[in-house]
Amino acid sequence: MVEERPAPRVSVVIPAYNAGEDLDRCLAAVMRSDYPAEEVIVVDDASTEASTAEIASRHGATLLRMARQSGPGLARNRGAEAARGEVLMFTDADVLLHADAIGRAVETLVAEPGVAAVFGSYDDRPTHPSFLSRYRNLYHHWNHQVANDEASTFWTGCGAIRRNVFLEHQGFSCEFGRPSIEDIELGYRLRANGHRIRLQKDMLGTHLKEWTFGDMVKTDVMRRGAPWVALLLRHPGSPPDLNLNLAARIATAFAGLFVLFLLLMVPGLPWSLPFWPWVLVPMSAVGAIAWIQRDFLGLLRRRFGPWAAAGALPLQLLFFICCGLAVPLGYLRHWAWRRRQRSD
Repeated sequence: MVEERPAPRVSVVIPAYNAGEDLDRCLAAVMRSDYPAEEVIVVDDASTEASTAEIASRHGATLLRMARQSGPGLARNRGAEAARGEVLMFTDADVLLHADAIGRAVETLVAEPGVAAVFGSYDDRPTHPSFLSRYRNLYHHWNHQVANDEASTFWTGCGAIRRNVFLEHQGFSCEFGRPSIEDIELGYRLRANGHRIRLQKDMLGTHLKEWTFGDMVKTDVMRRGAPWVALLLRHPGSPPDLNLNLAARIATAFAGLFVLFLLLMVPGLPWSLPFWPWVLVPMSAVGAIAWIQRDFLGLLRRRFGPWAAAGALPLQLLFFICCGLAVPLGYLRHWAWRRRQRSD
């Protein structure tokens, strides 16, 4: 007779900075989980608002407070150190975990002892009414839904990891003092040390985030794009997945072609090309990006109508332009990192 192992205890860790009502809704969703957590730990990243402690207490969560604002990565590390569960379930204060999300994570980790971590996806029902927020949150959902099940990164919006593995790898890097790619970086280290990571596409959470135009561009270039390029240079041979797959790289090249020919057609400059017929080149580049992204644009059309798909195309063009800008910045970031390594 095979003795059944007890179900692993789960500690949910949530970093929060001035999260307010979002944190209230986030904790309510965690408490509705089909798989009850051993504990819920809210790590207040030195919020300037006083509501975090009251909200955590009302939901029965343990509150830890950082002495100074250090970013979500280090806040999660603090929560992990204090946790009692064998499994750490990470989510963000602006995410509503589906009731079965924790259970799906545990099911995968129990069924596959060789898997060190599992993460899921945002669902396709972003709550914020602004078009930009719906577009952005749905694009994140789509990227995860079409990615490889055998993942090469990790994600903390809805992700679980064995606590012993997390602590063995010293958790998230202290390199990132703001929300960035600290979870992706951990995933690369896990893979480099022979651990497996699973993308569980039916492990879902609803994203509440409101995106602004400036925040989107800053994120794509400085918080994710450039650091991710630098990370790839540290880990050559990493599998191309999520935003780095071949289709995304080709779309980035077409976005670069679009910008190049617009610059070449600026009137009055020595190298100026005539508007006609050269305008066909940037137009064709946009058409190529639309074709490459046709499945995502189709998802937008089905969810929010044809106007949403049409309105998303210039945003997709901008996204891939930002990806192109991030490449040289990522090389500079990597060069600076290597200089620091040599000086140490």
